[in-house]
Amino acid sequence: MTGDVAVPERSGVAGGLRAYPSFLRLWAGQASGAIGDQVLPVAMSLYVLHHGGGAGAVGEVLAGRAAALVVCLLAGGVIADRMRRTRVLIGADCFRAVVLVAAGLVLPRLALGVLPLVTALVGAGEALSRPASRSLLPALLPDALLERGNALVAAAQRGSAVLGALVGVGAVTLIGVRPALFVTAGVFAVGALMVRGVPDAGPRAAAQRAGVVRDALAGLRAVRRRGWVMAVMGTVCLHLFAGSATALTMLPVVARRDFGGDLAYGLVLAAMGAGALPAIALAGRWRPRARGAVSLLALSGYALVPLSLAGPLPLPGVIGCFAWGGFVVELSFVYWISALQRAFPNEVLGKVFALDQLGAYALLPVGYVLVGPVVAVVGAAGTLIGGAVVVAVSSVVCLAVPGVARFADPAPLGPADADGAPCGPADADPASLRAADVDGAPCGPIGADPAPLGPAGADGAPAGPGSAGPARLVPADPHDAGPASTGPPRSAG
Repeated sequence: MTGDVAVPERSGVAGGLRAYPSFLRLWAGQASGAIGDQVLPVAMSLYVLHHGGGAGAVGEVLAGRAAALVVCLLAGGVIADRMRRTRVLIGADCFRAVVLVAAGLVLPRLALGVLPLVTALVGAGEALSRPASRSLLPALLPDALLERGNALVAAAQRGSAVLGALVGVGAVTLIGVRPALFVTAGVFAVGALMVRGVPDAGPRAAAQRAGVVRDALAGLRAVRRRGWVMAVMGTVCLHLFAGSATALTMLPVVARRDFGGDLAYGLVLAAMGAGALPAIALAGRWRPRARGAVSLLALSGYALVPLSLAGPLPLPGVIGCFAWGGFVVELSFVYWISALQRAFPNEVLGKVFALDQLGAYALLPVGYVLVGPVVAVVGAAGTLIGGAVVVAVSSVVCLAVPGVARFADPAPLGPADADGAPCGPADADPASLRAADVDGAPCGPIGADPAPLGPAGADGAPAGPGSAGPARLVPADPHDAGPASTGPPRSAG
């Protein structure tokens, strides 16, 4: 049985991410799943347009996936904190594979109005996998490598977005939607195989004994204690509602009307994925003190995405704006995910990520459904410009909330709740908190105790000298030679 190795937090880890093959297996599995998540909406959107549907029908198909995320994400977060997260990931991949095979077999007999159900079922599987994968990552890497690890995961997702967009367009054009669905099912099966063997200590017994409703409420309380977290979640929700829903619904329509067809649609989506890659490389290396300010100011530039379609700009201009949109989203995403992984203890981390995604997608289905009626009233250009204004203004307003500028608590939070919510002020840089004991005993910021903390207790409390920072427990990989020695950061490979 795989043991636990205490890996102290430090500024650099010799060997980089290559010293953690368990993380690399998780990364490969999630990269496979990301391809499938991107192929399906592209293929289905084009299928709808080819069979007589318009912007409203496309919006309904996209809304199916978004609605499933809203409904199922919190359940996915609770499950991720109550079961082995690797089992959740394998189950979610297998479920999506079965749904796609079934959909491919009956697709010719399905009415267009039933297609949102297909995207909703696949979205439900995605909702189960997201909290599990993001909350498993901190258990596989030391704190010093969180940004790099999240950046590599984001790179795989964005690279898969480029590939998925092109594959989706190519499949519809060359071989049809049904073969694309079968191939995508195989991709999900590969993802499940890759996750097998990743060590996972599983949830604490206390988490399993807690009631499901009480467990979900514990996550809500943990998030409510931090106003800056709630403010950012609300801002991202507005971005998706007003910016993404509008732009992604209108893009295939504008591409067919003004840019010659489906190829332009695929190129623009691929540009968004490609634009994210340099941002991922930057976020993995650059650690500004005001990461929140950098993130929100960058996100205000996402307004160019819907704005580019309002004219529309010439195709190269639209491609450039979507590439910029991918850049700013991914830059902020890496900082945001790393901040959440530091700010909340493992016991509630799955639920926190579920709530993060739930908040982001809460209004997205509504946005997709409203695009058609709003376009009918104010026109396509007015709808797109309005979405751009909401994105830009909400980003700037969010910066006024204390703690947002640094993605860290501006003041001590006080004693921990009995549910194990974190407590104490976050360090200025990085925003790290020591998790509360399971019995709710209050705790202070990392590094506050100048005396040695002593060995870890049975409840998993961190150990090690206080001056060096508490150790984080990282499951040892059977292929790993042991904890890496302190040294300057090296390439992630």
